[in-house]
Amino acid sequence: MESSDEILVQHAQQGVERAFRQLVQRYNERVINICFRIVGNDQDAEEAAMDTFLACYRGLGSFEGRSRFSTWLYQIARRCAYKQIGSRPPESEPINDLEIHEDRLTTQPDKNLCEREIRERVEQAVDALPDHLKEVVIFYFLEGLPYQEISEIIGCPIGTIASRINTARQLLQRKLQPFVEE
Repeated sequence: MESSDEILVQHAQQGVERAFRQLVQRYNERVINICFRIVGNDQDAEEAAMDTFLACYRGLGSFEGRSRFSTWLYQIARRCAYKQIGSRPPESEPINDLEIHEDRLTTQPDKNLCEREIRERVEQAVDALPDHLKEVVIFYFLEGLPYQEISEIIGCPIGTIASRINTARQLLQRKLQPFVEE
């Protein structure tokens, strides 16, 4: 039976190392993914993720549960990733249909090549977005987080999150339109 985050956090705050290890196992892949999307390479993403969990461990005693644990952890991951690349997080401003998963690739070489090319173009378009738009794309479209949680992670109003998502969607549509028409 899998324990809830709240129970694991309580146990980890009481010094139960196994509880913290479970939290790391539960969130490791997502934290690495968030960090990778910000820093752009595996090595820096791994470093930022390690820094995230170290900061989480050190600060766990101060976590009061006013937000979800994942929200608090993603805030830490965001700060650690930007620290890793030596920049500050952007000030606090569907691609899902275009997202391609490895498990959907076919055995047809031409189709696989086309899907890889689409994936690469989408990733390039997302990477080219300004940081304040790129991070909402990461949290909303790639991580599937709701506006409220993104608002808490980034530290800006929900209306700003909605506006940034809309702006990012429009920019991506414009940038990818020529490719879609091919």
